[in-house]
Amino acid sequence: MLERGSERRIELRRREGGGRRVDLLSFKLLGNLDANPYLLDNDVIFVPLKGKVVQIEGTVKRPGVYELTREKTLEDVIHLAGGFTPGVGNPTPIKIVRFNHGTKELIDVENNRETRGQFQLENADVIVAPHFLTEEKTFDYNLAKLPGDNQLFYPSYEERVFVLGAVAVPGPYPFSPYYSVRQYLTLAGGTTKLAKSKKIKVLRTDGKTVKVNAKTEINPGDTIIVPEKYMAPETFATLIIGITASVVGITSAIVSLSR
Repeated sequence: MLERGSERRIELRRREGGGRRVDLLSFKLLGNLDANPYLLDNDVIFVPLKGKVVQIEGTVKRPGVYELTREKTLEDVIHLAGGFTPGVGNPTPIKIVRFNHGTKELIDVENNRETRGQFQLENADVIVAPHFLTEEKTFDYNLAKLPGDNQLFYPSYEERVFVLGAVAVPGPYPFSPYYSVRQYLTLAGGTTKLAKSKKIKVLRTDGKTVKVNAKTEINPGDTIIVPEKYMAPETFATLIIGITASVVGITSAIVSLSR
């Protein structure tokens, strides 16, 4: 299963119709046998993307990222994470790291059952349960990424970009939202000596052609076309010199024979 796939909303579809939703995490963590059903011939298993996701770290037995289904409160997630370990700091509050429109917000929640049961979580919240050994320490709570960042999804049937023409290794390459035309040309081994570098174009999936410039964006399914010259200048020069030398040689031979 991909990291962005949901373990808790798996759809089991039967051939004769109908089906059910499976919470595989319930089987893995709580031993719920009903959440791991036997399969029949021609069953279809559909794994959707994760929905509401939070992360819990610190003094809990199973820290990590969890997708929420029926869980809504801080107490629900602590229970999902196996409860506190003996090192939990108390009465030190639990920290909630929340980002609103890119602005970090730190929320202190009193570490008692009533307050935890009332505090409502939001998507991408990060919960930090304190340890008594670090109660006096100061942290900046800067995060490398938010829960759910790994759910980046490209709404396209074709998740490749094609590079064709005067490149060393033409063909399809995986789409990346961070790559420009230059990066795709590098993946393709660079342009050849026959490339018309100033004539590179991008063929869109709707059939439109765009001339490449510094701001050209590449989308999934696009084709980068590098036109070829009929002959490289150095090859043409070599050919002319060769022909000239041959003519001079033949002329010399004729003059010698005529004597």
